[in-house]
Amino acid sequence: MRNQRDFFHGRMTVEVQGALMEPFLQACVKRGCHISDMKRTEEGKVLLTIRLKDWQILRQLRKKYRCKISIKGGNGLPFFINQMLGRLYLVFAFLAAVVVIFLLANTLWSIKVDGLTPELEADVETHLKDYGIKPGKLTIGMSDPIEIQQKLLDDVPDLLWIGVKKQGTSYHLYGVEKTRYDTKMDNRPSNLVAAKKGMIVETFIKKGRPLVSVYDVVKKGQVLATGKLVEDKETVIHSDGEVIAETWYKVEQNLPMKQVLTLTDGQVESEYHFRLGEWEVPFWGWWKGEDGNFREENHRDGWDLFGWESPFGMKTTDHYSIDPKAYASSRDELEKLGLASGRRSLQQEIPKDAEIKEEKVLHLGEEHGKVKLILLYKVHENIAVTKYLSQGD
Repeated sequence: MRNQRDFFHGRMTVEVQGALMEPFLQACVKRGCHISDMKRTEEGKVLLTIRLKDWQILRQLRKKYRCKISIKGGNGLPFFINQMLGRLYLVFAFLAAVVVIFLLANTLWSIKVDGLTPELEADVETHLKDYGIKPGKLTIGMSDPIEIQQKLLDDVPDLLWIGVKKQGTSYHLYGVEKTRYDTKMDNRPSNLVAAKKGMIVETFIKKGRPLVSVYDVVKKGQVLATGKLVEDKETVIHSDGEVIAETWYKVEQNLPMKQVLTLTDGQVESEYHFRLGEWEVPFWGWWKGEDGNFREENHRDGWDLFGWESPFGMKTTDHYSIDPKAYASSRDELEKLGLASGRRSLQQEIPKDAEIKEEKVLHLGEEHGKVKLILLYKVHENIAVTKYLSQGD
């Protein structure tokens, strides 16, 4: 019976050390402490067993008798429960980690759409949200990629085809837009007229009767090819083709005599961000790059685990210290700079298939600390545009 009570209340193995060890133990017994299994381990040290509730008695008397006590072990129900609770916390922590990893691995973090115009891409993203597919939502219960593909093809009439692929925690869509042709407009009677003044260098008339030839100089609005194949008949077809002409463009450039060159001294301060999907959390160096002139460069790294694309990653922002230096340019340098700048500016204005053949400097002079350049460019481009004919023409 006593052993059963000791099991439920708990027992402790304690080592006692001190010069007044005997009086200390006698005082503990007088206070009601049950001592058993006592044995002397070495001179001045005793190993004994007490009940768990007697531990407070030993602690209260140890200072009075200048004894040192230390716990060597314990058994019984209280120690068993404490041990199980400690392991239970570990089990709960493990289960919580598994749940968090499971949720992160089954959460949609990003959607990427390629191959479509911005307007059509926005339309596709709107429909995806209507389907419940958006960043931050669990992929569990979402439609499979084949079903999403069919829904988009049914709901977005401008889509010719779209592919939906799930890559880790992201969706990658690639679409092809329908090309709409207005057959009625293509078959309407029309002429080809000059969009601007120029000298003809090549003609490629696919449909219609040409009215100009190479080296002819035409003005804006002049008919280049007509849809009337026979002069004395009323039948008019749709004209189609290209007429390449030599045209001229004048470009003006104003460049400062003093140029500012931005130099870096090699010093760099790095700022680090922890990335979770599209969210970024700075954790080191966010205070850098605030004082002085700096040039920033961003680097993004993803973390892959056994081929699985995780939503976690790092973003590093490098702040390079820069020092702007002013220097004076010569007229020859500014002329070369102006020619290159004028060519780039002109290429943004002319059609993509147009070709710059020649460039000339018409004027080069200084005005108020700046160099004024007037440039002339010879361009070969298609000047033929379609002009539809009404019934009375």
